[in-house]
Amino acid sequence: MGIMIVALCATALVTTMPVATMSRVRAKSQNQALSLAQKEMEAIRSVGYANVTPAQLYANGLIDSTTPISGNTYSFTNVDNAILDNPSAALPSGVGRVTIEEVAIDLKRVTIEVQWVDKGRTRTVSLGTLVANL
Repeated sequence: MGIMIVALCATALVTTMPVATMSRVRAKSQNQALSLAQKEMEAIRSVGYANVTPAQLYANGLIDSTTPISGNTYSFTNVDNAILDNPSAALPSGVGRVTIEEVAIDLKRVTIEVQWVDKGRTRTVSLGTLVANL
């Protein structure tokens, strides 16, 4: 009887391990993406309002190029800065984007988006902030 209970418990444990591992990997990717977005947002805020331009963000190593990928959106997928992380290296098929918008005189909205692929589905984390000319 005791052997049967131990065998049932072992079977239950073995069958739940893959699900637990998959959930842990997904949570790790989600946390990594959020961390990348937060670091990029804080780095952009730290350069100040006057430097939230494509040329200055590129010069500070915060975006890949001054050429937008669409409209006023720039890539930070492959930035190589020792202080900041790299979405393409940190996440499976990781992509980072920064959108800069003028919302008022002396006020810019910056939106950071990090995307990655998990089990064939695209996942996204998005953060936004306002940068004022103080």
